[in-house]
Amino acid sequence: MRERHPYREMVRLITQAVILMAMVCTTSKADAQDGDPPTGQIQAIVNGVNSPHHAHQADLILRQEHGVLMSRTDHNTRNILLHVAPDSELDMAALNTLLAPIGMSVRCVQRTLLGSAPFKHLDPRQCDGTLPALR
Repeated sequence: MRERHPYREMVRLITQAVILMAMVCTTSKADAQDGDPPTGQIQAIVNGVNSPHHAHQADLILRQEHGVLMSRTDHNTRNILLHVAPDSELDMAALNTLLAPIGMSVRCVQRTLLGSAPFKHLDPRQCDGTLPALR
């Protein structure tokens, strides 16, 4: 039997966090140029995501949508983070329509301007009082 290393999971989680922060910082800096309209940020809780591959399928679908500049679906935290162009009309109904064919849905959708507040994951247990479905 293979021995589990207690720090392996911690290193993996820290690596994911660093990559996500780098993506947000890089995009924020690029969008801060004078005269450019502000980029939007959409965060949501995703229900029905059951693996990293399944999360990647959602990203492939969302990245094809007009106005989506970046998509990141995290199956561990059940969060979706999108950076969208100012003219993007994505909302909860549109996201649910796009994700329904792969058995996913979103809730607790929040739309803000990118960089207007510090990034924080949404908590699936607290966003609207509804417990997420079991995986």
